[in-house]
Amino acid sequence: MFSLPAGAWCDRVRTRPLMMATSLISAAAMASIPLAASYDRLTLMQLWVAAFVVGSCHVVGMAASLSYIPHLLPPHRLLEADAKLASANTLADIGGPALAGALIGLIGAARAVAADAVSYLVTAWCTLRIRSPETAPSPRTARPSLRSEIRAGRGVLLGRRSVVGHFVS
Repeated sequence: MFSLPAGAWCDRVRTRPLMMATSLISAAAMASIPLAASYDRLTLMQLWVAAFVVGSCHVVGMAASLSYIPHLLPPHRLLEADAKLASANTLADIGGPALAGALIGLIGAARAVAADAVSYLVTAWCTLRIRSPETAPSPRTARPSLRSEIRAGRGVLLGRRSVVGHFVS
């Protein structure tokens, strides 16, 4: 629901500042959890909002990182870079929950969430350290509207039964 608009939007803005912003917003959302818990003010609503904010930032940040790769590498290295990024994301999706469980068992839930907040700060710092210049997005007049780009993306997605499978039928 959110990925297509995020992807189309990321193609229209500078992606490195967007990636840094999503990391910083995620860090703040995650840091709010142990902070509220330390004052005995943590609520289920705050957990839901933090999960929504971090999830939304993840979607936008991933779309931005995919849009940023062509600014960093020559065209002949893009396939390899996309494969490595997909591998890293898969590894994080598989190993992340197990690592989180071990970390919670080792240092406790509040400290584990604080460590996650710090990891987002490290991500923002690493993104800031990228020295490759980013070209400005093309002017608005040279591209279709955001709505038409989202519609085209939805058409591609719905046209691929291997992607959406039986959910469409």
